[in-house]
Amino acid sequence: MDNGYAQTIASDIMQMLESAKSSDLDVNSGFQNDAFTAEKFSFGYLFYPREMLLNIPNLPQSVRKKIKKSNILGLVDVEGKKVGIHLICSMTIGFDEVKTAEDIIAGINSKELMDFKEQIAGILQKDLVGNIDEKKTQQ
Repeated sequence: MDNGYAQTIASDIMQMLESAKSSDLDVNSGFQNDAFTAEKFSFGYLFYPREMLLNIPNLPQSVRKKIKKSNILGLVDVEGKKVGIHLICSMTIGFDEVKTAEDIIAGINSKELMDFKEQIAGILQKDLVGNIDEKKTQQ
């Protein structure tokens, strides 16, 4: 796993949790954070407790086995369609009990986090190349 990337994501997630807590949100009931939105794609995070995730129909057994008390899913949308859902973190404590980024790092699912990172990087690269190609043809 890319420890630097895990640290960065954990720090970002910690800020999202602190922001939600300061907004008087019941963080243990689940919430969503839209981290980045562009014209054709977006990515964000779902903060779901165990019960909410287990109630999702057709959730693969491989995902169900990884679900713990508090879970963070990375979502990727392209042109309004979900193209990626990654269980990037599963923790044995409630979201309200998370005190530091280290609590988040302890629950990181390395493969899922790297898949999320690679999917976003691939989309950003295609978008950049597409924008460069469009500008060349316009000149």
